[in-house]
Amino acid sequence: MRLEYAAWVWIGLLAACAGVALVYLWHRRRRGALDALGSSGMLERLTQIDLTGSPYRRAALIAAALALMGLALAGPQWGAQEVEEQTRALGVVLALDISESMWAEDTRPNRLERERLEARRLVTELAGHRIGLVAFAGSAYLLSPLTIDHGALHLYLDAIDPTLAGTPGSSPAQAISQAVSLLQADGSEGGDRAIVILSDGESHDEERDVLNAARLAAAEQIRVYALGVGSDQAEPIPRYDRMGERIPGFKLDPNGEIVLSRMSSQPLAGAARTTGGFWARVDEGGVSRVLAALSELREGRGTVMRGVRWTPRFQWFVAGALLFLMMDWAWAWRRQR
Repeated sequence: MRLEYAAWVWIGLLAACAGVALVYLWHRRRRGALDALGSSGMLERLTQIDLTGSPYRRAALIAAALALMGLALAGPQWGAQEVEEQTRALGVVLALDISESMWAEDTRPNRLERERLEARRLVTELAGHRIGLVAFAGSAYLLSPLTIDHGALHLYLDAIDPTLAGTPGSSPAQAISQAVSLLQADGSEGGDRAIVILSDGESHDEERDVLNAARLAAAEQIRVYALGVGSDQAEPIPRYDRMGERIPGFKLDPNGEIVLSRMSSQPLAGAARTTGGFWARVDEGGVSRVLAALSELREGRGTVMRGVRWTPRFQWFVAGALLFLMMDWAWAWRRQR
């Protein structure tokens, strides 16, 4: 036998002990009250009821009923059967921008932290679906294949920052291509697939390269949704060391001028439209819009999960508890006749 909520067994036993104690105390109090009224024999002859009988039978019945109810609430199960279940889920790849411009602080505390926050929300809201992770700067990097182990995804999200990028710059074209390859390699059958890009939109790619990558996604019936992180105002990029620690000053160009960065909708907005998706700002409900769009997509058949299914048997214990309570009621009724 298997118990789904074993703690209820102990609660039932405690309730049974408490029931016995209450019945015993009630009997003692009743016996004291009867003794104060007069002879117990005389009272029995007058009422034709056994007023001083032993309480132990009733205590035993109530204790047994409470113990069985505790067992019923514990979720007893037996009769295991091997089952196979095929998961149904969307295939979604999150592509996260880790270029140096994500250090900009036009959203607090900075674009990178806002990107992490929104990515965590997406992972949480997409519970049960297969999610993969790609990070990109001048090149794209595979962080995780599609998985339902979202705990591991949160660990990756905690670790990403521009210090991980081996190539400077920002290449959304490579991010889209890497995400498409990841979805093509997924073993699910049928269902819609999507790529969600979180980025400030700055790109060192030619616009045609980004659109060509989007056309490749569209040919595979993969939708691209892009979320803009940052503001339209020009913002300097703080400097960080290789350990990801802030150091004084801002990033400079070859002429010694401070590099300014601002969020841009292009070329990601055009890429998203090419696939039937859209671009939206995270600070204007963009994540909610993406989640609503994903909820309308068709789920596909995923991996086959094998396990054991146990048959619930709580009803037998409920029936036993009711039987003991009926016996207690019948015994009390007979004493009063």
